[in-house]
Amino acid sequence: MIALKNATLIDGTGKKPVEGITILIEKGLIREVGTDLSVPEDADIINLNGKTVIPGLIDAHIHINGSSSLDRPGASHLIPSYNYAEMREGCLRWGVVAVRTCGQFWEEALAFREGVENGTIEHSPRVCVSGPMFQAPGGHPCYTVFMSDPDVEQFACEIVAEDTEVEPLIKMSKELGVDFTKVFYAHLNKMDYPNPVPRLSKQKLKEIIDISHRYGLSVTVHVDSPAEMEAAVELGADVIEHMIGAGETNHILSDELVELTKKSGAVVDPTMISIKRFDPLNDSAPSVWEVVKKAVKKCFDAGIPLAVGCDSGIPFVPFGEAVHDEMACLNEAGIPTLEIISMATGGNAKLLNMDDRIGTIEPGKEADLIVLEKDPLDNIQNTKTIELVFSKGRIVTDCRACE
Repeated sequence: MIALKNATLIDGTGKKPVEGITILIEKGLIREVGTDLSVPEDADIINLNGKTVIPGLIDAHIHINGSSSLDRPGASHLIPSYNYAEMREGCLRWGVVAVRTCGQFWEEALAFREGVENGTIEHSPRVCVSGPMFQAPGGHPCYTVFMSDPDVEQFACEIVAEDTEVEPLIKMSKELGVDFTKVFYAHLNKMDYPNPVPRLSKQKLKEIIDISHRYGLSVTVHVDSPAEMEAAVELGADVIEHMIGAGETNHILSDELVELTKKSGAVVDPTMISIKRFDPLNDSAPSVWEVVKKAVKKCFDAGIPLAVGCDSGIPFVPFGEAVHDEMACLNEAGIPTLEIISMATGGNAKLLNMDDRIGTIEPGKEADLIVLEKDPLDNIQNTKTIELVFSKGRIVTDCRACE
């Protein structure tokens, strides 16, 4: 048993911090949490002396086989990537204990997920896996950022024309065990701005959403503009990715769209850090950063659930650390720090359908914890002052040894 003593606890439920907490960890689970606990004599005691403990973080949008470096391939297969080593190491170093991968060589990612779940792959966050990326012929992302890469076309995408029968594709992905459907309903082409690329018709988008729901799969939709977001929400999308893309000119989020989104129950995953990193790179494109901040705050104020996702695994958006940067972006938009921590932990766990196991620090949950040297409520950048990361009750990062 491990006993963490004298901690200040932010438990991921939205409750205010509590000082003087003891957390007992046994067999990978949180056994007890409280201020007056009896600690067994044989327990390994770690005295935290008032340091802050938060739940392990979750990234709601990564590309598991990608890389943040321009020196590495944009999409690597499982073995050449050393079992997604960049993702695994980056996430656990920065306290990210679960990820939702939103476009990858999906059958390989399923095999990797199985290894994580059965314990043959130990040093990794948990993984929630999308099926193939449904997109239009000639559209984003296969024919834009991936420049018609044949592996991406064959192993990561489903190219959907108007006469494509999508039900067999969705049925197959469901039978193979994907967690959700990913669809691109987008027009921006960052490789040839401002010339747009083809996107799916609304009818085809509706067909994919309806059939996915019939097979018990939620649907996440990549959009670049409020107009595309409106169509996706109207047609029943469960999660909206990005909301406003870098370079988008028609970017005003109307009150009517906010109300429609709230009523639909859709989650918005704004991936602010990826937009911020790409916003200044194209001199011919108008900046959207200030607009994005206002749109995100507008959604939050309306009560629309927000996810904390980063688009990690694309250039300039590193695995793990980007979650802390995304939280700082949300804070810059005007969202309180305590709310953001809850979004990145308990809220994201619900999105990944893992909230019965992780996301909050409560008895019976798996012991995924981060010990911070400094209080994040004093400065959200303090989420980076990591001393210890626990995953399933084991220490996977110990920065005390670096001091």
